[in-house]
Amino acid sequence: MFKQSAPFVLGLIGLLVGVGLAMLVLSSSLAQPTALPSLPSSSRSALRVDAPAPDFTLNTFDGRAVSLSALRGKRVLINFWASWCPPCLEETPALIAAYNELRQRDPDIEFIGVGTNDDAENLRKFAENNRIPYLVVNDSDSRVSDAYGVLGMPTTVFVDSSGVIRRVWNGAITQAQVVEIMRSLR
Repeated sequence: MFKQSAPFVLGLIGLLVGVGLAMLVLSSSLAQPTALPSLPSSSRSALRVDAPAPDFTLNTFDGRAVSLSALRGKRVLINFWASWCPPCLEETPALIAAYNELRQRDPDIEFIGVGTNDDAENLRKFAENNRIPYLVVNDSDSRVSDAYGVLGMPTTVFVDSSGVIRRVWNGAITQAQVVEIMRSLR
């Protein structure tokens, strides 16, 4: 009987030893800090709250240049998005509604949708089909999103009227959240 069950027992012992070794390796790697990949120093500092927002100039789809520095004196929402990003597409109606609500009372608020890592034609069509009323620009080479240290989309950066980052929101955002944050900026 032992000869018949020997392969099973040996296989079971091998499995248990393998699981034990895997647990040992995992626990030792978790106990020691590992180096995480780091962003370039300019990107890391760019997304710090209370740090100056990096200036940029990008073009709208009709060729008009938009510079963050030209909007100094206004409170600015910068939304990094892509037409292939489901959470970005889901939050677009909330951004449109928030923009319309805020601009009715305050012309010193501006939104910039920065299309990132995407085909310009897809971005343009999406903006047109959804009648996005705020500025939409194309960051075709991801230079601006890299400078801001954007790791995922959507990412929304809130800049006060003096050009300082006051809040960074990773992931989709609601109309109420946008309105509350924008109203808190000075």
